[in-house]
Amino acid sequence: MKERIADLDALPPAPDAGKHPGLWHVLGSAAWLRLPAAVRARFTEDAPDATYAGAFEVVSASALGRFFAWLGALVGTPVVPRTGEHVEARVEVRARRDGIEWRRHYRWGNRVDVVTSTKVVEDGRLIERLPACLNMPLDVREENGVLVFESRGYYFEFRMGELFRLRLPLPAFFSPGQTRVEHVDLGNGWFRFTLIVTHPWFGQMFFQTGRFCATED
Repeated sequence: MKERIADLDALPPAPDAGKHPGLWHVLGSAAWLRLPAAVRARFTEDAPDATYAGAFEVVSASALGRFFAWLGALVGTPVVPRTGEHVEARVEVRARRDGIEWRRHYRWGNRVDVVTSTKVVEDGRLIERLPACLNMPLDVREENGVLVFESRGYYFEFRMGELFRLRLPLPAFFSPGQTRVEHVDLGNGWFRFTLIVTHPWFGQMFFQTGRFCATED
């Protein structure tokens, strides 16, 4: 009974009016409570702004993936257009009015590439907003203590105020492919971020994996 009470206490409160809901409201309480406490602390709606520092052991892409990346760099860099090993990086997480902004900084010597996206919850579903009005609906689940995000297609959304929205689906053939992101807690404040993008016809387009820890910044 005491363990059950502790589990209930671990659930975040319902969001205040006008505030974006957290992952618990998308993931469900059972899956949320199976995540390590450190993961829940990073993704709760009341989590403070944070900066994580570390490095990607691998940042790779196929030839076609690099083409997609450089093309995307013309309209806002939805994916980093370079590849390498042991790439120093920093991740800034900031709360915005409608969601959580994730800003990844990749350092290549004296050059830095920045990839920005914002996770928002709309109608009970998680959406990742990318540059150039590109949106990526995400399925979210827990797998053996790992937090997993998987894309379910892409669409462009153009808005004029709050009254007009135009959504244009991006055909799967012209998309970079299905995106899978894994957030694995490593203990002692560290976590592993892994991104894999696989095209239905052309195979793996992108692969990145790295370790990060919160900083004082």
